[in-house]
Amino acid sequence: MATNVPPVSPSVREYREQESHYIRVTVTFANGAFVMPASLPAGALITSTLVLVETAFSAGASLTLGSAAGGNDLAAAADTAVTAAGVKRPDTATLKGRLAADTTVYGTIAGAPAAGVATIVMHYVPNNDG
Repeated sequence: MATNVPPVSPSVREYREQESHYIRVTVTFANGAFVMPASLPAGALITSTLVLVETAFSAGASLTLGSAAGGNDLAAAADTAVTAAGVKRPDTATLKGRLAADTTVYGTIAGAPAAGVATIVMHYVPNNDG
């Protein structure tokens, strides 16, 4: 790990054992822009993303996930389909392969919904081969 560099906020979540990791957050229609509770470590591979829409979002709302604020390189609006309840498994992200650096995951709920609840889970495996 590099030294004398500012830490990623939120901090990276990485256990040293050979095991799958995840980060999870529940959001509501009132969240707007949000940040996942932990960042993904450099070299990690995202293995899956799950969006459980518990209560459908109203007013044509959309949900995107990205490696930058307002981005959609991790999950596009069409892939999360938050206007219908159910489990969504977006797998068309443009950010593929090993992450080049510690990566904060940003989310955006767009539109003007008056209802909606979703839980987002990102599964990943860190680069702990060595």
